[in-house]
Amino acid sequence: MKYLLLAACAALIPGLAAAAPAFLPTRDVQVDYTLSGTGQAPQNYQLSYNAQHQLARVDSPNGFFVLADLPRGEAKLVVPALHAIVSAPDFSALTAEISQADGANFSPLGQGHYAGLECRNYLVTDQHGSATACLTRDGVVLHFVGHDAHGGADVTATSVNFGPQPADGFVPPPGFAPLNLPPGAVAALLQQH
Repeated sequence: MKYLLLAACAALIPGLAAAAPAFLPTRDVQVDYTLSGTGQAPQNYQLSYNAQHQLARVDSPNGFFVLADLPRGEAKLVVPALHAIVSAPDFSALTAEISQADGANFSPLGQGHYAGLECRNYLVTDQHGSATACLTRDGVVLHFVGHDAHGGADVTATSVNFGPQPADGFVPPPGFAPLNLPPGAVAALLQQH
């Protein structure tokens, strides 16, 4: 489960090399995605992105959501069922990779079309594995298929809605208690839901 959510986050907001096309949305957007992974049934996720502050929120079908602050390299897992905000080292490491670009290389592969929008396909390679990604001109990932040592993930946008994403949607709910977990413990927590 952890791998699928990390793959979803990476696919939805992938870290790419400086010479790469826009890899983060350049304007506020909300995107619905279907994610399937090795040995897992497809699930639906929603990404909300505030472009001005580079804030991302990924809502899962299991009731929890991830809040990522890319400039700060921070991520929090919000688990409403536990009334808890989990500092998530596993996800924070991913946001740091996104912000630092992690040295990925892009090779254009042609055009694509998903969720009613045009995009350009790229072969993306880095030291962790390879993927194909279809990106709009304004940095929205419409399709992503990637593989690494942990398996594979296939992410496809089913709807894209551009419009203001207020900053208050990217903060934990008031009254939730902080819960600190060591790296790897988040996976155990997520498997219980």
